Amino acid sequence: MVGNAWRYFLYLYGLLIDSLSVCGRSDQLSASRINRTEYMGSWHFLAAAAEPGTRALDIFRVMDNGQFNVREGTEKEKLEFRASIRVKDGSCVPRKWIYLLTDDSTELRTEGHPDRLTELFSCHCPKCVILKETDDTTSRLLLYSRSTQLDKDCMDEFKHKSTCDGYKDFLQLPQNLENCPLDL
Repeated sequence: MVGNAWRYFLYLYGLLIDSLSVCGRSDQLSASRINRTEYMGSWHFLAAAAEPGTRALDIFRVMDNGQFNVREGTEKEKLEFRASIRVKDGSCVPRKWIYLLTDDSTELRTEGHPDRLTELFSCHCPKCVILKETDDTTSRLLLYSRSTQLDKDCMDEFKHKSTCDGYKDFLQLPQNLENCPLDL
C-alpha cells in the first residue's frame, strides 16, 4: 500500500513539474502533409542556433543576409530550394538543392546528403518557420521568415526555443547589406 501511494505521489509530482516547465513543446510539422502552397515562395534566413562548443554555425558567420525561394519540384516528392546569399564582403553566392519528401514522414531529406535530416516546426511568429537540421556532425535550428525584419518578441521566442532545446550558441544575421538578386 505504501508503494502504491509513493508511485501515485511521484506521478502527481511529475505532472506538477511538467506544468511548471518554462519550455513548451514546439509543434512539429509533418513534411509530407504540410500545406505546400503555404510554404512556397520567398523566405529570408534570419537566425541560427546550435549546441555550444560546436562549429555548426561557422558556415553562417560570413553571411550578411540570405534570401531563399521554395518551389515544387518536377517530381511530386521533391521541393526545390534556391538561395542567394550576401556575404559580408558584399559578394553574392547562389545555392540550390532539393529536399526529398517521403509519404507519412515528418522530415525532409536533402538530395545527395542521405545523412542530413531536416524537421519543420511551427512557431507563434506569423509567417515564420523553424527548421532543425541534423546530420552526423551537425545539429542546429534555423529561423526563416517571409519578412526581413521581425518583432523583438519573435526573435526572443526563437532564442527561448533554442535555449530550451540545448542550442545555446546563437547567431542573428546582421542584414546590413542589400539582398542579392535571386534567380528563380
